[in-house]
Amino acid sequence: MGDYYRGREEGRGGGKGGGGPRRSQKRRHRDDDDDDKEYRRSRPYEREDTASRLRRDTISIAESPLTKIEDTINLIANTFASNYDNEELRNTFLNTLLSLVVEQPFKIPFLAAAVLVINSQNAEAGKLILDEFGKAAQAYLTEGFLTSAKLVLRFLAGLQGMVEGDGLYLVLGSIVDQAAGYLAVEEVGLALDLVWIALITVPYILASPKSDNSLAGELLKKTSPITEVKHRMQSLLSPFTGGYAPYDPRAQGTHNARILQLNLESYLGSEPSRPFHGVGCLPRPYESFLPELEGATKHPMPEITLPSDYPVDKSSIMPNIYFSVFADPNVETVPPPLGLASTLFRDAIVDTIDTLDCNRLVVSRFLIEIDCYFSPNAFIKRAVPFDRVIETAGPEGSTWKPEDVAVDAIFSQLYKLPGPNHKLVYYHSILTELCKLAPAAVAPSLGRAIRFMYKNLESMDTELIYRFVDWFSHHLSNFGFTWKWAEWNENLTLPDVHPKKAFILGALEKEIRLSFATRIKGTIPDPYKELISEAKEKEQPHFKYDSEVGRDYKQFSDSPSDEPFCKEAKEVLHAVADKKEDAEVDAILAKIVELAKESGVADPLFVARDAYVTAICHIGAKSLSHVLSCIERCKEKLLAIGNESPDARRQIVGSVLSYWEDQPGIGANVVDKLLNYSIVTPLSVVEWVLHDAGNKALSHTHAWEMVSTTINKVNTRVRQMVAARQVMSINDYTEEQLAVYVQTLNAAEIEQGMLLTAVTDALTAMSDSSDEMNGGIDVESKAWMQWWAKGWLRAFSRKFGVAEGTVVEQPVADGGPSTRLDPEDMDTM
Repeated sequence: MGDYYRGREEGRGGGKGGGGPRRSQKRRHRDDDDDDKEYRRSRPYEREDTASRLRRDTISIAESPLTKIEDTINLIANTFASNYDNEELRNTFLNTLLSLVVEQPFKIPFLAAAVLVINSQNAEAGKLILDEFGKAAQAYLTEGFLTSAKLVLRFLAGLQGMVEGDGLYLVLGSIVDQAAGYLAVEEVGLALDLVWIALITVPYILASPKSDNSLAGELLKKTSPITEVKHRMQSLLSPFTGGYAPYDPRAQGTHNARILQLNLESYLGSEPSRPFHGVGCLPRPYESFLPELEGATKHPMPEITLPSDYPVDKSSIMPNIYFSVFADPNVETVPPPLGLASTLFRDAIVDTIDTLDCNRLVVSRFLIEIDCYFSPNAFIKRAVPFDRVIETAGPEGSTWKPEDVAVDAIFSQLYKLPGPNHKLVYYHSILTELCKLAPAAVAPSLGRAIRFMYKNLESMDTELIYRFVDWFSHHLSNFGFTWKWAEWNENLTLPDVHPKKAFILGALEKEIRLSFATRIKGTIPDPYKELISEAKEKEQPHFKYDSEVGRDYKQFSDSPSDEPFCKEAKEVLHAVADKKEDAEVDAILAKIVELAKESGVADPLFVARDAYVTAICHIGAKSLSHVLSCIERCKEKLLAIGNESPDARRQIVGSVLSYWEDQPGIGANVVDKLLNYSIVTPLSVVEWVLHDAGNKALSHTHAWEMVSTTINKVNTRVRQMVAARQVMSINDYTEEQLAVYVQTLNAAEIEQGMLLTAVTDALTAMSDSSDEMNGGIDVESKAWMQWWAKGWLRAFSRKFGVAEGTVVEQPVADGGPSTRLDPEDMDTM
């Protein structure tokens, strides 16, 4: 498909208005006409064969609004039907057809219409295609590729008009029966996935030439009890907490399979007042060929046998919960959640994003042209200003903006819980490309999405707030860091721990990491400039031991005094920088310990460790490669320091973050590298953030990064080891090898359990409203600090997969969300 995409871009023309490649402005000069004729004859002329032309026409189906889709369908059908005996052409067409179905879902209705016309002209050819796709569906189901299987079934749904009897409904019924079986053994995630595959296929059958509402109704009766079931983790997957969502409350915390069930029941119960609100939003390109299709031969549905089990990780399958950023009750620019069109649009968009993840540019172009692939009445024109939507649509027309529908679907995946299907940066890049392709259309939509999310920060899941900070700052970095910050001026007076103020601080911090403080300071209004201190503008942090009378050492002694360790700390710095032997460094550190003892410091080793770690940070402050080189060189010494005690490892983390106090994101990155070298442990990182950094740290993006990244590493390691253990049990491994591996796995699981306990205990204590925990803090800040603690508790309960009713909702001040784990249940995890 790569050659096709390159050709497609070239075919659009090199110039702004050109319809083909631009010719060079430099002309070729010949001595006479004969030479020119000879030059033209010397170029070989390759004539495109029929198979290649058919492949090209099939691939480009429905892409150009200037070409009548009926003409393209007729051309494809005539070419294939009349050249059916050509084996090369037949194989090329079948391969192209299957690739398009599983890679470009928008085109499925048009491809199905072409096959219907082929069958009307050549029944043998139609049967071959039907049988081949039956085999494809069987293979995908057997191998556990459920998304590809769903798309092939969607294509077969479009062929319902050329199938005898109940056709595809028999297969869908078997899938539902199998889903009920998985539900009986409490595999709810897989059961809901299978029901989703069956239900999302029904609208395409209803939009086919042979629709039967009664069969659809019977299928819905079988699926209703399954979709009513809630997944054990469902209460933790809602993007909004506290029972609040800024859209239809019936969609709050509801998984997509249940929403689709309700939408189909509503559609079958009564036709919508406007056709494009239901199945009418799907294209019907076959309608021009209905007279030909009526007399076409019908074939038996290929037999599709469902596997006894699916080779997928059932424990990782979570239901998808509805999320939208365009919930305006006055102007409906996207379909409402309890509307069939909403589900159909979003499903096709998400499948396109997932299957074409190898090329974000192609995905972006498909999404910009989404209105080409659905009913002509489903959308208003692109780039219509928000304040002109109503007058453009008319009294009975659609008010749905195609760019809003596309952007909304992308954000639904970017903010998917517990995690998106791809890396977050993939969705960032798609939104960036959309802005570059159609800035007049997409930029206003993104602006409204940003304002929507910012407005609802107080009720949003904590993890999604940090994802919002990441995307917002990254997106601005691609467009000159420009934003209308003045809109949020009134929130600058809020406490730093308020979600909106914390978002502003986090976004500016991220922008500085993506650029530098001086530049960012020049892009924001004056009221925001004071949020970027002069210290942040320095190229390198100050080495705190540079001044002989620079620092009070209250953390070392009860009596304040001039810093007595500057001279020795500088010696450590020079020794490490000059790559001295460890023995020389140890001698200097021993001198610091003796001086600390003489000064009455409670923990003399603390002073020496701080001087050594701070020296390494200062030497490596120029770049990440510098600090990695220094850590690698001093690795053995750092490991020895970390092995002294758990407190020593926590101190290493604290010293790094103390040095990078004004640029904590860099400090968090350095700590992550120390974790990779096993110099610090996951528990030491988590305990430093949750105990030593203080309650206010929970509103900081770098604190979330440190804990989240650390826990994700531990959880991923355990999952990988469990999966490897299952493989080892199948292959030939000795009992001794298996025993060693089991011992390693048990150690990893113990570490995971210790992290879970540490997080739970610390966050539960932070969410306590006692004055002892938050002395000297104003009431509003205290309430929001508790809000953050409960939000973190909810997020990390989800990351650890805590279930079985261990999460209990609690009220919280100022309307914020609250979750708390039951400590008794934690012991069983």
